[in-house]
Amino acid sequence: MELHTPRLLLRPYREADLSAVHGFASDRRLTEYVEWGPNTLQDSRDFLAACRAEEQQDPRRAYTFAVTVPDGGEGPGSGPFGSVGLTLDHAGTGEVGYVIAADRWGCGYATEAASAVVHFGFTVLGLDCIRATCRPGNAASARVLEKTGMVLEARLPAHKLIRGKWEDSLLYAISPS
Repeated sequence: MELHTPRLLLRPYREADLSAVHGFASDRRLTEYVEWGPNTLQDSRDFLAACRAEEQQDPRRAYTFAVTVPDGGEGPGSGPFGSVGLTLDHAGTGEVGYVIAADRWGCGYATEAASAVVHFGFTVLGLDCIRATCRPGNAASARVLEKTGMVLEARLPAHKLIRGKWEDSLLYAISPS
């Protein structure tokens, strides 16, 4: 399954994406506010294997897309420069998450990719609510969530264990309009 936006192609990951995935997932700047990474090469291999496994789930509980530009946008074979995903729970709610390579920050790609996945969650999957979290120090990610139409609902104390320290999260949510 693929999702298209004006500038992006969100597609399933492929084996050939390992180098590109490892390129962004091993960057300390990108992983500063998340509970994983920086990735080793094996971590990146495991991530791709997990993406393939989730595609086989029935019923499917997660959708993870490689963030790419369509062929011709920056040349074929440029590979993914980010990831966006939607994880489902059992009550009609999903959680969106995303990462974009640091050299692509500030271009609106995270907002465009996250908005496409939110739209997919509501229109295709029929979700009732989509949530996301970010760390209070990650102002750029909070802006992405606000631009997708999400509203800040709560501050969750000691919510995520990041590099051995419990960190607060900001909880954002959106319902279908």
